[in-house]
Amino acid sequence: MDSHNEDSDSRPAGSGSDLTVRPMDAGDAPRASAILNAAFRGFLGDKFPEDSPHFHPDILIATARVEDPFMSSRIFVAEQQGKVVGVVKVTAGRNGLGVFDYIGVDPDSHTRGVGSLLMAKAEEFWRDHHQRKIDTCVSAHNTKAIKFYLKHGFIPEGYRRDHFIVGVDEIILGRFLTAP
Repeated sequence: MDSHNEDSDSRPAGSGSDLTVRPMDAGDAPRASAILNAAFRGFLGDKFPEDSPHFHPDILIATARVEDPFMSSRIFVAEQQGKVVGVVKVTAGRNGLGVFDYIGVDPDSHTRGVGSLLMAKAEEFWRDHHQRKIDTCVSAHNTKAIKFYLKHGFIPEGYRRDHFIVGVDEIILGRFLTAP
């Protein structure tokens, strides 16, 4: 799955005590859906259709916590003063290979460290599930997301032309959590 983010290099202002990350629940799904749709439309424009079911609230609810013989996945939300301001989905494979599925941050919360806090929760999840390597991909023209991933230790490992959407190339990124 494609993964993208718009976040900055800063941490939450002040103590950050009002910014928390927790598992998504059903009541969070409409807001999480709106954030993800806005994030993807923000860099894909018309190439991300208004009626895309990809981040529909029902889909988010159904995939918020998945366990099967091959993997575990979770959706987490960042909340500030009772409002969901960010969302991330992560997967841990039983083979030790994890995936950073997607991330989105409310545009009004950019530059507040929401993406970095979600990444920290993702790292905790992967370590708890004994992942050795994480992969993701990012649209090649999404420079904010590329900077975010590089900041968090991901390195380019490949390139996919016209991968998810014709006319949008993807950069494959990877990061080792443990020594290779």
